Amino acid sequence: MLPKYFKPKNEYDLIRLGQDNDGGYLVEKKSIENSKSLVTLGLGYDWSFEKDFYSLTKKPIFCYDHTVNYSAIKKVSRKFLFSYIFRIFKPKYIFKKNFFKHLFKNTLLFRDYKLFFSTKAKHFEKRIGSGQGGIKLEKILEDKRDLCPLFLKIDIEGSEYRIFEEIIKYQDNFTGIAIELHDVDLHLEKIKDFFEKLNMELVHIHPQNPAFVTENNIPTQLELTFAKNPVPVSSEIKIPHNLDQPANPNLPEIELIFE
Repeated sequence: MLPKYFKPKNEYDLIRLGQDNDGGYLVEKKSIENSKSLVTLGLGYDWSFEKDFYSLTKKPIFCYDHTVNYSAIKKVSRKFLFSYIFRIFKPKYIFKKNFFKHLFKNTLLFRDYKLFFSTKAKHFEKRIGSGQGGIKLEKILEDKRDLCPLFLKIDIEGSEYRIFEEIIKYQDNFTGIAIELHDVDLHLEKIKDFFEKLNMELVHIHPQNPAFVTENNIPTQLELTFAKNPVPVSSEIKIPHNLDQPANPNLPEIELIFE
């Protein structure tokens, strides 16, 4: 079971940014409206959240991920193309919902990347953290001083725990935070300490259903969203929220159980 501090205290005015299933996050509406910009730590091959943020706000977007660049995305798009060519001869794929939508989206990913990150957002090939090739959150905020407060989105595959202290130290620069936590069962004390020091409200929680659940019912991968001074819309909490979607639509949602 998840400790009770993982359960939001109220229902808030949430909106969904990002694509269906994996890649979409529920965020508190005012925390987006009150932000001057978006900083994304960890981009991968999905920037649908960033595109929705821009469509909604037209505000600056800055993304940091050392694993992504135009050449890498071109190779990924080529792999998708060969994969879809193989599937196109199989009726079970052809008649699957959104097959052609995903075909064009994934095989033209490199074009979408080039267009979006040359006109509406900026991508920096930087690893989050100290050391060679890294950039610390402190430096990012120093460079974006005039664009704070900002909304912060984090998905850095387990390295999020390394920057907990920086997030706490500079939390006054954020209107809200969307963060994906990995190996939750191994880091409960760190997460509890983070919750206690963060002067924000937890407004949403959603488990990632591709990840496993431990024997004592702790999902090992969670999406959490925080907001500064959110206004409750109800004391009745909906978990899952009606805007939630399973990361993998072929797997059932994980039921959250709190102590």
